[in-house]
Amino acid sequence: MKSPNLSSTRSDEMTQQEERMEDTEATAEDDNYFDSYEDIEIHRLMLKDVPRTEAYQKAILGNKQLFEGKVVMDIGAGTGILSLFCAQAGAAKVYAVEASRLANLTREVVAKNGFSHVIEVVHGKAEEIDLPEGVQVDVIVSEWMGFYLLHESMLESVLLARDKHLKPDGVMLPSKATLFAAACRLGEFYSQQVDFWNHLYGLDLSPVGQAVLDSKRCKPEVAIVKADELLSEPVQLADFDLAWLGPDEIERIHSRAFTSVLCDQPTEYQGVCLWFDCSFEWPDRIPCTPVKLSTSPSSAATHWKQTIIVLPSSIQVEEGDLIGWELTLKRSMEHRRRYQIELNLLDPEEDEHPVPCSCGQARCVVIAAFMAKADEEPLPDDDVDVSTGPSSVVS
Repeated sequence: MKSPNLSSTRSDEMTQQEERMEDTEATAEDDNYFDSYEDIEIHRLMLKDVPRTEAYQKAILGNKQLFEGKVVMDIGAGTGILSLFCAQAGAAKVYAVEASRLANLTREVVAKNGFSHVIEVVHGKAEEIDLPEGVQVDVIVSEWMGFYLLHESMLESVLLARDKHLKPDGVMLPSKATLFAAACRLGEFYSQQVDFWNHLYGLDLSPVGQAVLDSKRCKPEVAIVKADELLSEPVQLADFDLAWLGPDEIERIHSRAFTSVLCDQPTEYQGVCLWFDCSFEWPDRIPCTPVKLSTSPSSAATHWKQTIIVLPSSIQVEEGDLIGWELTLKRSMEHRRRYQIELNLLDPEEDEHPVPCSCGQARCVVIAAFMAKADEEPLPDDDVDVSTGPSSVVS
C-alpha cells in the first residue's frame, strides 16, 4: 500500500520569478505558523499536558546545580514557563526567544513572577537574532516537538540556533529524541468512524465508512492508541542526538523493517502507529538526574497523542505472523513545515530484509548471530601479517 504524497513533486530548476514566489510563500507560511501561536488556547492545551510540562520542570529544577550561574536560551518561549523554570533553578541570564507577537505577553508574565532581572524576552527567530556582544549560551532548552516528532519543522530552527548561539561544550535540552513505529489495531477509530456507518436506521451506509478510510490515505490520524492495541514490538525509525544532529539529517527519514505479530488471539492489523521519546541528560562526565518524556501508548497520554497511518483495509493476523513495511518521512519542498509520509507494505517472503533484521525468521536469526560473533572477535594485531600464517610476526 502506497499513500499518496501530500504535495506534488516539483522540478529543481526554477526561474528567478519562481524563486521569489517560493521565498514569498515560505515567508507567508512562517508568518501563519507563528501567528497560530498567538492563540492562547494552544498554550493552555500544552500547559495542561502534565507529562510534557513536568518532564521539563523535573529536568530543570531537578538539576539546579547545572543551571546555577549559567546563561540559557529558551527557543519558542511562548508563555515563558520554561524560562521561569530556568530562572527558578538559578540561571544567571535567560534569553526567552519568541517569534510571535505573544512576546509582549511573555514579558508581562516574567514581570508578574519577579524575574525581569534574569529573563530577557527577545522577539524574533532564534536563528536570526543576535545576542548582546555576541554572547554564547551554556544551555538551550526548547519544546520543539510536533506530531510524529517532526511536524511543523521547528527542529531546524533549533539546530541553526544551536550552531549560532551555543558554546562548544554547551548542552541541548532535550538532549536526544527517538521516533518509533509499531503495527496496531484501531478499535476505537473503526468503531466510531468506519463501522458506525454499517447499520443506521435499518439502512447500510457502509460506503461512507469506506470513504472515511480512503480519506485517511492522504492524511494521518492523530489519536490515542491503547497499549493493548499494539501488535508488534516498537521499531526504531530515527534516533537524534541534538548536540550533533545536522539540519540535513531531518530532510528525510527512511526505515525498512519486518517484525512479528504479538497478539493473544487472531485479530486485525489496521494501522502503523508512530510516537516519540525525548531524554534530558547531560554529557557522561557531568552528574545529573536524567528525565525521560515518552509519548508511547504505554505511557500517560500527552497532547501529541500518537500518529496513525491507517491501512486502506484490515488485514487478518495472528500470533507470530511476519509483517513488514517501508516507511519514509520526507520534508515537503513546497511546504517546509510539513512532511510527506509514504508507507509501503512489504511481503516478508518476497521482499528483501534489512541486514541485520530482528524479525525472527530463521535466515535473519542466523545472519544476526554471525554479525554479533564477528563484532565480538578481536581485530588482528597491527604487528601480525595475517596473510602468511601464524608464524609471520614482523620484528
